[in-house]
Amino acid sequence: MCGRFVVARASAELAVELEVEQVSEEPIPQSYNVAPTNRIPLVVDAKGIRRLELARWGLIPRWAKDISVGVRAINARSETAAAKPTFREAVKQRRGVIPVDGYYEWRKRADGKKQPYFIYPADKSLLLFAGLYEWWKTPEEEWLLSATILTRDSVGEQMVNLHDRMPVFMAKQDVSEWLSETTLVDQALVESFADRAISVADQLTMHPVDPRVGNVRASGEDLVSAIVED
Repeated sequence: MCGRFVVARASAELAVELEVEQVSEEPIPQSYNVAPTNRIPLVVDAKGIRRLELARWGLIPRWAKDISVGVRAINARSETAAAKPTFREAVKQRRGVIPVDGYYEWRKRADGKKQPYFIYPADKSLLLFAGLYEWWKTPEEEWLLSATILTRDSVGEQMVNLHDRMPVFMAKQDVSEWLSETTLVDQALVESFADRAISVADQLTMHPVDPRVGNVRASGEDLVSAIVED
């Protein structure tokens, strides 16, 4: 799964790296401790135009009666997303990419405590998550953009030893196919993208970080600094 991540690059840098044509007027919040319901960067293709938007983390389907539904939908299992009522329409029509600098995951230690790790590309390049998004009309009749991160079973010794789930990572060359509104996506193609994530996972590295990252109020670049594990 993915419950916290880092967005350290500014909107302009993300736009250049991902060949974005239109950027949200509201700047992307830079944070070393992005948590569910926070606003996150989302790249979409709208009528052939690649856009960088801001979305609420936690997908809210159009039929939802309450915004709290999104809290339970920060991740979507790639194995079942195309069939689940919460995600199936987004799989067909509203796919996005969430660009990050890395993410946190917690490993259960022998003493029962959980140790957080920061996972990121070894070359410190941008890490891309396959995502889904929806527009939801608020009680005030305003449209709210929300998104979720696709996940799959972990692969590779270091990832498997950390957690049984990991995000569906995306190679840059696969972004256009995933975003295109003309791509006909079914469960088989979702699983194909999940399989492609393995090659990206092989390029990741990780190190233990301070447990205070578990506090949503904790912030600052030092959160990603390596520590010596007890």
